[in-house]
Amino acid sequence: MARAAKDTRPIADQATSETACTYAALILYEDNQDIDATKLAKIIKASNLRVEPIWTKVFEKALKGKKVGDLLHGSSGSAGSAPQAQTTSTPAAAETKKAEPVKEVKKAEEPEEDVDMGGLFD
Repeated sequence: MARAAKDTRPIADQATSETACTYAALILYEDNQDIDATKLAKIIKASNLRVEPIWTKVFEKALKGKKVGDLLHGSSGSAGSAPQAQTTSTPAAAETKKAEPVKEVKKAEEPEEDVDMGGLFD
């Protein structure tokens, strides 16, 4: 039985590995395919790169069940996103909110204190 040739390419550094996995995931997304570790590894190998297998598994888990298109367009609906502004239900309530002037809070200015610098600038 013939043994498979050992891959002698050096393993890419962290930044290159992350970038390779990102581009591979985008290729799979554009091709309307599921993103899994084996497909990511196949694309990365075809690009003549070698990454540690953990990177493809991390990307598979991170993107599992996610819509990559939504992630790209910023509408992922994650918990960290800002809440939507509430709209008023009646025009009268909307006018009431517009009529209120914005109040600026001014802080009283405190006089500067002389700080003893130990004769440094005498």
